[in-house]
Amino acid sequence: MGSNVITVQLPDNARKAIIFELQIGVPVPVDSYSKDRRIDIKSMALVDTGATSSCISSRFAAEAQLKSFKMIEMRSAHGVAVVPSYLVDVLLPNGILFKNMDVVEFSGGDDFDFIIGMNIICKGDMALTNAQGKTVFSFRIPPADTHINFAQE
Repeated sequence: MGSNVITVQLPDNARKAIIFELQIGVPVPVDSYSKDRRIDIKSMALVDTGATSSCISSRFAAEAQLKSFKMIEMRSAHGVAVVPSYLVDVLLPNGILFKNMDVVEFSGGDDFDFIIGMNIICKGDMALTNAQGKTVFSFRIPPADTHINFAQE
């Protein structure tokens, strides 16, 4: 299918989360560098269809010395909170780059520092299959011209 596809096999049947590595481009935290200069930091990301937008952990934001450009109200399963928002670049393993993404901060996430929300997921096609007892996640950008419909197979 080409390089616009990400395919990840879940490591075991106990953990049913889709987590894979990506790169987050953050501004270089040194005043003498150009404001457009970015460095890439590898991070683990969780795919979350329940998240409207993508999010970055408070731990990652502090370690990367990210500067918030606004505060926004975020609704989650834990209630409503006012959280910082950052601009980062997101490079998926298939080479697709999302520049200057507006991501909000979340706390927690021992296994991951980034949440891939619907603002990225809706840009492509996603499938989760369970053939031969193995769970495999696949994601492609751009999406196909037609929908997958298991009822028609």
